[in-house]
Amino acid sequence: MGIASLASLIASGSMPIVLIPQRMVAGANSFPLLAIPFFMLAGAIMERGGVSKRIVSLASTLVGHITGGLAAVSIVACTFFAAISGSTPATAAAVGSLTIPEMEKRGYDKSYASAVVAAAACLGVIIPPSITMVVFGTVANVSVGQLLIGGIIPGIFLSLLLLGMNRIQSKRLGYPTEEKKSWTERKISFVEAIWGLLMPVIILGGIMTGIFTPTESAAIAVVYGLFVSCFIYKELTWKDIMPIFYKAALNSAMIMILIAAANPFGWLMTIKQVPQLFSSAILGFSTNPIVIYALMLIIYLILGTFMETAAIILLVVPIFAPIASQLGFDMVQFGVVTVISLAIGMATPPVGISLFATCAISDISIGQITVKVIPFLLVLVLGLFILAYVPAITTFLPSLLF
Repeated sequence: MGIASLASLIASGSMPIVLIPQRMVAGANSFPLLAIPFFMLAGAIMERGGVSKRIVSLASTLVGHITGGLAAVSIVACTFFAAISGSTPATAAAVGSLTIPEMEKRGYDKSYASAVVAAAACLGVIIPPSITMVVFGTVANVSVGQLLIGGIIPGIFLSLLLLGMNRIQSKRLGYPTEEKKSWTERKISFVEAIWGLLMPVIILGGIMTGIFTPTESAAIAVVYGLFVSCFIYKELTWKDIMPIFYKAALNSAMIMILIAAANPFGWLMTIKQVPQLFSSAILGFSTNPIVIYALMLIIYLILGTFMETAAIILLVVPIFAPIASQLGFDMVQFGVVTVISLAIGMATPPVGISLFATCAISDISIGQITVKVIPFLLVLVLGLFILAYVPAITTFLPSLLF
């Protein structure tokens, strides 16, 4: 994107190329974007600090006894961890590293075990906190707080759809169930996991009551994560701190340089009136909002198969958001549906970051996991269109709380 912007300025000859670095700095110089490194850091701390282990244990006591129990545990654990990490790769790594080896020991096919975790890890950017929603809110000028709240019910809804598909597939493939746990064991697991589960409550409660902004909530999450991991679970030592900060800094830098490079690209597209031309083409295709909505979602799903999520938001949302607004769509609901469609792309070959994360854990190829992940992708796409055309599912909580 940066090279394309530079080439355009050189070709025009009418504007100085110093505009490129100026626009890059302007693109990254945003207070809401501070939430990205903080949420990255909070997720890394929770992953290393023993939170993921206790969440998997809690999920096991709750759903381990149903058909395909350990795979169901992975889905529920991803749902819980999504409410802590805000990141799909972090969710896949934290849960997959614990449940995939266990599923393999219990007779699950490695590719199926990896596919379940890869699909469920997509919830990492849907259930708040969500780094992707922060990026969308910044680009489309939509309330990040409302977007985060709007992701709660859709995230739980998609989790239930994945559990249903896992039950069907596990019954067909003959995968085992786990021993049903007593209520005493469930209570013990819940008490052990409660400190991790409290983090999303603190974050969302603080945003809704106005105690802190979504950006400030990310900083609170880091402090809380350090406190729980170091002083309550006592699994995080001072020698672990530097590698965690290094990993979070590296992941944050990748996203921030992308955002910075997209700013001059987006600015040039605006002055060349590309969004207006694209908007006219889409509106010329049909005037029916239902058809246009479906078309936009299909474009998101196609782009998600070969492009990184933040790049799609930075390039496409400035074009689609004005169209959605012009057609009278609720922008919070549109934002949540956009994030869901791009989250599905994270588990879609050939460039699915969730697939790569789980394949690295199970030591299999993308080809091996692809066939097994397709049923889960289909049910996620079904859920996406239900959420798109039944907006009340998404808008209920933001309307109630804001």
